Amino acid sequence: MSGEFILVIDDSREIVKHLTETVLPSFGYHTMHAYDGKSGLEIVREKEPDLVMLDFNLPQMTGLDVLQQMAQESLKTPVVLMTGYGSELSAIEAFRLGAKDYLIKPFTVDEIVETIDRALVETRLLHDKAELAEEIRRLKVEMSRQNNEMRTLSNIGKAITSLLSVDEVLQRVLEAATYLTNAEESTIWLPDNDGKYLRPYDRQTSYRPNAQPTVLPLADSPAGEVMQSGRPLRQSSMSGPGLKVKGGYYAHAVLYVPLQLRGITLGVLGVSNRSAYRAFSKQDEFLLSFLADYAAIALENARVFQAADQALTARLEELNMLIHITQTITSSLDLQEVIYLTIKQVHDSWHIEASSLWLLDEASQKLRVLTNVGTAVEALSKIELDINQGIVGHVVSTGKPIYTNDVTSNQHHYQKADKKTGFDTRTLLCVPLIFRGKVVGAMQLLNKIDGDFDEVDLERARAIAAAIAIAVSNALMFDEAESRKQQLESALHQLDSAKLS
Repeated sequence: MSGEFILVIDDSREIVKHLTETVLPSFGYHTMHAYDGKSGLEIVREKEPDLVMLDFNLPQMTGLDVLQQMAQESLKTPVVLMTGYGSELSAIEAFRLGAKDYLIKPFTVDEIVETIDRALVETRLLHDKAELAEEIRRLKVEMSRQNNEMRTLSNIGKAITSLLSVDEVLQRVLEAATYLTNAEESTIWLPDNDGKYLRPYDRQTSYRPNAQPTVLPLADSPAGEVMQSGRPLRQSSMSGPGLKVKGGYYAHAVLYVPLQLRGITLGVLGVSNRSAYRAFSKQDEFLLSFLADYAAIALENARVFQAADQALTARLEELNMLIHITQTITSSLDLQEVIYLTIKQVHDSWHIEASSLWLLDEASQKLRVLTNVGTAVEALSKIELDINQGIVGHVVSTGKPIYTNDVTSNQHHYQKADKKTGFDTRTLLCVPLIFRGKVVGAMQLLNKIDGDFDEVDLERARAIAAAIAIAVSNALMFDEAESRKQQLESALHQLDSAKLS
């Protein structure tokens, strides 16, 4: 480490010039100088240099006098004493007064550098410890902030997925969007019946498909671009009126994220700052995308419930069950609790003999069982499948669900699994777990007891799988965040112990 400030106190102008203008700057040090002890002490008091190179034989106030005065004033700046041959006994007295090292004139450049390094060891260690402590403190604050954001998102997700009204879901999502991003306005854009235009739903007006509010064409608008691409869009302009969002409407900053479910974009969630000169950050995009994931599930759940309530009263109990499953498994960030509640809810709602959740290891491209019910746990937990192996591997590799009521006729059926577990698979339904357009695993249901698997079962399973994918992904990220937090706390504890020692 270099860049420290070194004060040279010597009555020899030649030595001062050599050290301050040639030697020390060549090694990256900043320099100050004084030609007598009194002036040097003033600089030590005012400038607090990192090191003092002090000549022993100064006129009027000697080097020892300077050291003695520094000791009396508790000035902690390390000192290297410069002496001539025959002054070694004086160096001993200098050490007693607090000098860190000494140089015997004439000295070489190597001797100067080595002596300075020795004298600054303690100062540099203290500086490094202080920097490390500050970095750990900053990381702890950042980790705490991220944990709070994750908990807030989880609570918001739990709240909105419990709503059964489309209007209530959209209003709650808009409130959460402005809160999380500190935005001035929020809007949800939903496609009209023809799919050519987007109609706004904001906090002042509800969404009415047949009404005539301001609409945006899919082909020529920022929100339409997000609707078509399925990717977030973040823009800002702090000059003039700002960005043109729609006819007569300008904003200094906008952020749009897609509302996606099972890889399909249902709409666009947007926030904007019309008056405030504040751009949206990458963190704002992350939070709004997370909210959009919950919103898409909640919106789909609400739509399904309302449609079913109007068209088929007999299915109300089944839809309530679907909402309950979604609400239950998104209410926890503990991975083991999430998967246990998932399987329990699935078995409580389906008449099946066995079920399992599979997780994809991206590094190895292998599938392993997270949890299962109805088959030999120990035997199944030892099975690892390649991404293209078995029906579950095919579902994960293609991202498409499969159901069959005669597994023996399916070319992807992995018969070795039945042999290892002793289970007789006859019928099967397998759906991918998709999180933000990416397959993270699969849910598999075996041997429906009261009939064959059908399209109703498939849609029901896909809706549950969408919630499971978010719940499992959230739990994995929370586990990772908790692990990083513990590592930081351990490092801080070790640092505190080192300080005490």
